[in-house]
Amino acid sequence: MNKRNKKNTRMIALLVLLILILLAEIFVWIWGAHKRRSEEDREEIESTEVSSSTEEETEQESTEEEVYYPEPKYQFQTEEIVVEVPGISREYTVAWVSDLHMVTDHEISDDILSEDLDAVKIRYDFFQTADGVHGEDLLPEVIDFLNYGMYDGIIFGGDMLDYCSVSNMELLKSEFDRLNKKIPVLYIRADHDYGFWYGGDGFTETDAENMHKEMDDGDDLTTKYLDFGEFIILGVNRSTKDMFPEQYSILDEMFANAASEGKPVIVATLVPYASKIDDTNEVTLYDRSMEIINKIYYWGGGNYVPNDVTTNFLDKIYREDTNVVEVLAGHLHAGWDGKLTEQVRQHILAVLE
Repeated sequence: MNKRNKKNTRMIALLVLLILILLAEIFVWIWGAHKRRSEEDREEIESTEVSSSTEEETEQESTEEEVYYPEPKYQFQTEEIVVEVPGISREYTVAWVSDLHMVTDHEISDDILSEDLDAVKIRYDFFQTADGVHGEDLLPEVIDFLNYGMYDGIIFGGDMLDYCSVSNMELLKSEFDRLNKKIPVLYIRADHDYGFWYGGDGFTETDAENMHKEMDDGDDLTTKYLDFGEFIILGVNRSTKDMFPEQYSILDEMFANAASEGKPVIVATLVPYASKIDDTNEVTLYDRSMEIINKIYYWGGGNYVPNDVTTNFLDKIYREDTNVVEVLAGHLHAGWDGKLTEQVRQHILAVLE
């Protein structure tokens, strides 16, 4: 092969190499474009699927939120009070229910002994409305009333049961389960909620407490409050007895936290407190206590002498620099409204007929 032919061969080889490189680049570009397009299509599909899924979830959540609560059939009497809370930005409506004294036991069973049946029937007949509705029939109507009202909060102030038994607790729990879960609930138990005296053979107060722990709130002392951001409602559990150190420690910390955040406090308790400045309060509490159980049954007056930790708790309410603005109570089945001190009011809610 002569030099010219060798040169041509090199040129052709170079040209073929350039063509191969060009084809490779074109292939790579086409493949890359195809791959990018595939990825874009896949992303679009995935995006559509995510969007569709999100829309479905939103639609499902929206559907779950639309719960219809019927208007209650029973025509309740209601007592409306206004609690002045300084510094809050709007009105809040909180419902209070207490002293229902519900009885569901009407015959001898594991829940009620033969020797207790007559006493239970007397109490069943005693606790009824003026139009003859008993607690066990009234409770479902109470729950309907609360759900329909769409309150900012609900307080069950104690003595919802006349005594604790399996049958009483079954009805209480089933009705509480119907409450609107969006409404915060505070249930402070008292002597009748834990009362084990008609609960059956071998039934103890520990059995009663364990049953209450099976309810939604777990009957947890650390959660006995309603915090509305601008103010807090603190619940006093088992207020018919002296406070024990663990309970006081929890409440003391709640008081301190509220004070550090500048939050006014409302105290919710079944058993009321004696006024330091209003004699009509003492007369009402004394007369009603003697009428019901023939002994003083309120804190801070008479011969119902508190222990040290209960005294420390009461001091948080009575002292001049308190952040408590109101005490809400029940228990005596008779109403009273007035001042405990110059800084703190108390309202005792009556049992309405």
